[in-house]
Amino acid sequence: MAVYKRNLNALDWIETGHGERFFNKRKSLTPLDQPYMPKLGISLYRLEPGKRAFPFHEHSANDEAILVTKGTGTLRYGDEQISLGEGDYVHLPADSGKAHQMINTSDAVLEYFCLSSIIVPEVVRYPDSNKIAAYSITGSGKERKRVGSILRNDPVDYWHGEARELDGG
Repeated sequence: MAVYKRNLNALDWIETGHGERFFNKRKSLTPLDQPYMPKLGISLYRLEPGKRAFPFHEHSANDEAILVTKGTGTLRYGDEQISLGEGDYVHLPADSGKAHQMINTSDAVLEYFCLSSIIVPEVVRYPDSNKIAAYSITGSGKERKRVGSILRNDPVDYWHGEARELDGG
């Protein structure tokens, strides 16, 4: 297998956003277009003042890590608000019981690298909006895509919707 090489400066920013609170620019170094499935992902994120990259969430399978390269912001981690600045690194373990979210609480641009393991299937909890996302990856190379669903987390009994008896119930 050949060495995978990509130059960050040659990549275009990809913009993602929703409403007033969520907007980010991202450069992904992860080789998702390769014939193999990577086990490590890395992207550079840019957040404008007041923006969040993603909703408050917790991964069940994938660790994440953040390395701030420019500016300052706040990491919301469980019930904590943690100030982060240039050079700060944090590890966000999977299945920790604590959701996380990066927020640019400053008046200047915030840039950080986000590194993550890539383990599928994955289940992600969104405690602020009472949702759960479950997904996996299908295909290979350029045909690779993420498949799954985002559902409301409305608990039901294990037997909900199942027939009560085999003989006509």
